[in-house]
Amino acid sequence: MFFRIVPIVMSFWLLAAHFLRFGAMLPCIILLVYPLLLVIRHRWIPYVMSLSLGLVGLKWLQVTYDMVNVRLMMGDDWLRMSIIMAGVVCFTLMSISLFQSRKLKAFYGFSRANP
Repeated sequence: MFFRIVPIVMSFWLLAAHFLRFGAMLPCIILLVYPLLLVIRHRWIPYVMSLSLGLVGLKWLQVTYDMVNVRLMMGDDWLRMSIIMAGVVCFTLMSISLFQSRKLKAFYGFSRANP
């Protein structure tokens, strides 16, 4: 169970580190604390967390787009950075699929009768 939650928490903390780098403390603190919702054993938690991870993935896409534009304007190499950022986006979006595992479904009260 622990290893299924680690990528989810890391996805939020990675974006928190990004905000911390630019001095935005409020979003950083919110993203650091937000994974504590995973402790609540209610069936709506996977939906909220999946939606949140989707929004985090969209934020990473926006950051990638902005960084590529800056690098293109400066004439710097942008390909390596975009490959790394694509990995970050994929990692974040793949974290959503972890809520489909049997153990997490059982933990949050999903069953065949309650889809």
